[in-house]
Amino acid sequence: MIVRPARCVRPGFIALTATAAMLVAALGAGAGSAAAAPPYPVVIDAAVATVTGDLQPAETVPPGANVPGCRSEQPPVVLLHGTAQNQMSAWQYLAPTLANAGYCVHSLTYGQTSWSGQVGGLGQREKSARQVAAFVDRVLASSGAGQIDLIGFSQGSAVAQLLSQLPGRAAQIRHLIGLGPSNKGVSTVGSIADRLPARGPGVNDWGPLHPGIDYLMVMTRYDEVAAPYTNGYLPARPNVRNVVVQQQCPGDRVGHIGLPYDSWVAGTVVHTLAGTTGEPRCTNGFGY
Repeated sequence: MIVRPARCVRPGFIALTATAAMLVAALGAGAGSAAAAPPYPVVIDAAVATVTGDLQPAETVPPGANVPGCRSEQPPVVLLHGTAQNQMSAWQYLAPTLANAGYCVHSLTYGQTSWSGQVGGLGQREKSARQVAAFVDRVLASSGAGQIDLIGFSQGSAVAQLLSQLPGRAAQIRHLIGLGPSNKGVSTVGSIADRLPARGPGVNDWGPLHPGIDYLMVMTRYDEVAAPYTNGYLPARPNVRNVVVQQQCPGDRVGHIGLPYDSWVAGTVVHTLAGTTGEPRCTNGFGY
């Protein structure tokens, strides 16, 4: 049985609330007793979440994240936002969705600079990976868990993979999930070399894959940021799964920004973490 913390809904969020049972049913996730948990508010509008989230202080956490004393039978989930975002702009849908399903969710705003204000993902990526490593240490110490599940959106996927290259870190990671990743070539944001230094175009810059980590990369054909979307593919391995939203949802024109707010993506993430199968609900996601 999953042990869940007491829930408290924070005021001030523009949100659409639903019971955990309705949410899990909509995703097709079959999370069992998660239906009994009081829900955190869920924002389903990526545009609203991006605008309202980026205006929040960097320390503001999305609903359901960083809950003191949270315990679960599953490893803690650590969320890493994308470029020029903070944790609120990226995770007002997926953080409460996972928390409502019984997961202990953790997030931070990483990669801030002296000029970036309340947003992050603008620092040197290797330094960001070390910042995330210190955060992971705190998560593992507070939870008593031996591993985490990492979910990175856009640049967050690269930082997650860089984290796995640090000594001893690969053994701490069970799943590494990338949403809208750029694993080779140059993306429209990655070309800003003075502010977003990468290791060079034309290759997977984030280091070797690890046999003990299960990788899931989720792409959309309508991605105009990490473009072409095929740059998100990782090399074929038994522990690698590359998926494109439109392979299962041909009518979903979700774009890059919309990926963390897409119902099919969220359902696929939940099934992956739980080790279950099912058919997540298709919708027409945010098209940017």
